[in-house]
Amino acid sequence: MVLYFYEDCEYSQIVLNTIANLKIKDKFTFKDIRLNPDYARELADLTGNDIVPCLVTTEGPMKEAKDIRKYLVSNFM
Repeated sequence: MVLYFYEDCEYSQIVLNTIANLKIKDKFTFKDIRLNPDYARELADLTGNDIVPCLVTTEGPMKEAKDIRKYLVSNFM
């Protein structure tokens, strides 16, 4: 799975904290769109904008922090 995020985003922090609490960091490729502009372009190509957080799973992109958190808890707890 791929997580597009940036550190200063409070919604990204919700997702990052959930990942840390579930101890599943090894299941993700983390792409900080502020550190690498190519990641922001990838995200825009994928979703039409560069709004984070965005989790990309085999089912496609997921954009809302609360939805991502719910998905992670239901699949990894």
